[in-house]
Amino acid sequence: MKKIKVNWNEWIIRFVFLMLVIIGYRVVTNYKEILGALQNFVSVLSPFILGFALAYLLNGAQERIKALLAKSNNQFIKKNKHGLSVLLLYIVLILLLFLALNYMIPLLISNIIDLMGLLPTFINYLIDLASKIQINGLEKLFSIDDLIASLLGAFSLEKMLNQWTQSLASIGQLSLGLSSLVLNGFLTFVISIYVLVFKESILDFTNRFFGKLLPEKAFSSSKYWIHTTNKVFYKFITSQFLDACIIAFLSSIILSVLGVPFAITLGIILGLANMIPYFGSIFASIFVAIVTLFTSGPSLAFAVLIALTILQQIDGNVIGPRIMAGALNLNPIIIIISITIGGAYFGILGMFLAVPIAAIIKIITMNWLGEDTTPIIESPIEVETTDINDGI
Repeated sequence: MKKIKVNWNEWIIRFVFLMLVIIGYRVVTNYKEILGALQNFVSVLSPFILGFALAYLLNGAQERIKALLAKSNNQFIKKNKHGLSVLLLYIVLILLLFLALNYMIPLLISNIIDLMGLLPTFINYLIDLASKIQINGLEKLFSIDDLIASLLGAFSLEKMLNQWTQSLASIGQLSLGLSSLVLNGFLTFVISIYVLVFKESILDFTNRFFGKLLPEKAFSSSKYWIHTTNKVFYKFITSQFLDACIIAFLSSIILSVLGVPFAITLGIILGLANMIPYFGSIFASIFVAIVTLFTSGPSLAFAVLIALTILQQIDGNVIGPRIMAGALNLNPIIIIISITIGGAYFGILGMFLAVPIAAIIKIITMNWLGEDTTPIIESPIEVETTDINDGI
């Protein structure tokens, strides 16, 4: 009898293809369950993800401290500069956190509660404005009734009481949530310390692993794009944060000198909003002017609006360019379009990340077109490190 030859490679390929079709069908038909499982998995890993993110953000400051310690004449400090830089960094971070919890956050909470107390005044103002518009026969041009109805529905006393009642009823769940938040925060803090302490080992292992896994050309190309992406994001985040701190400080001083209530809280809001290019500072200034209008009258509100406009011009023409140093080099139209799209689909976070993502897309496009794309220059708090530190 003639022996039948079986092409096992062909059958294995068919089997793998059939299994992929079955798995793909199961994924498509049960995507909700799969997404739920992925969300649970990500929530479990959230302290690790946040810990790596915190270590990434603190890496520039840690390298700066490390560079300063390397200049010391003490041999013990020079020999242990890496560990000592991490220790000093977290001592400063814990001190800042302690000051915030004891002084800044209680003040912010008190001011926010007082600002919430202004909502009835604001609603009454809108009602008076609506009545004046109705008297002048312009009510058809504006949907004032719908606006007031929505405001009254959103901030009505009954709805607030119901929300407080539900919160009190679920006090056990609230305590459990706070306990989980504290535990996850502590784990995030500890994990970020370990990542910074052992970052060289982590990056060395990552380089060797993907160097074996990928072809040499693909590995070099991947390293280039990861390095470029890291430069763009880190440059943007650190520069925007530094600029936000400067604006928050200057705004708080200006508002305090003008005698505006809640000056520090409003200054912090202005600084945080300034991290969103173009739109953030404009909307925050209008908000501060409206708050000043209801607390101190129109004359002071007008003065605040003028002062904040001048500050924005100084920031846009002097402070911002010196910090960013033209690093992103994007056309204002591209920035506005990217912020609009990012905000429409991903909210505040999308508006914040839209600009560096647009910068990366521009670099990829220019590289594809064959034009020279020089990597982003160092940020104000970043120092030059070896290639092994480029990933953090």
